Amino acid sequence: MIRNSQPPDDLSRESEQSGHTFERIVLDEIHPEFLDTLDKSAVPTVTGVKKIIYLIMAAVFFVLGVLGVALPVLPTTPFLLLTSYFLIRTSPRLNAALLRSPVLGQVLKEWQQDGGVRLSVKIQAVSIVVLVITATLIFSPLSILLKSLLVILACIGIVVVIRLPGLS
Repeated sequence: MIRNSQPPDDLSRESEQSGHTFERIVLDEIHPEFLDTLDKSAVPTVTGVKKIIYLIMAAVFFVLGVLGVALPVLPTTPFLLLTSYFLIRTSPRLNAALLRSPVLGQVLKEWQQDGGVRLSVKIQAVSIVVLVITATLIFSPLSILLKSLLVILACIGIVVVIRLPGLS
């Protein structure tokens, strides 16, 4: 999906020739190799019914990603990656807006550009999971079976976060 090429120096000249337009601020924030994935020749745009299905899938994964910010059991990054996957193929403009998001965009850009997650983000994620699960176990009237299931799911989530590739 990522081609080994550098973006041209004159971005406006290329956008005039190819008919593509991207906002300059987004281009400055994106790694050159990832920038190639925004080019329609690198990632074909879908049309028709497939486009509607892709937009619906992007919306579903976006909602799950947003919920993952607040819910410790639900991962954020994989859902945002799926959202970006579908948006690149349907609407590069919406994908650029997702990348500009102050909360969600940074995590997505780090993953796409550098292929990992910062250690501080991992520590924060694991800490939030532990705090929320502990509070739930102490203060909730859930049955022992549900509490056990919650602990198992939290442990799986923590293992997933720990095993994500790290950045230095």
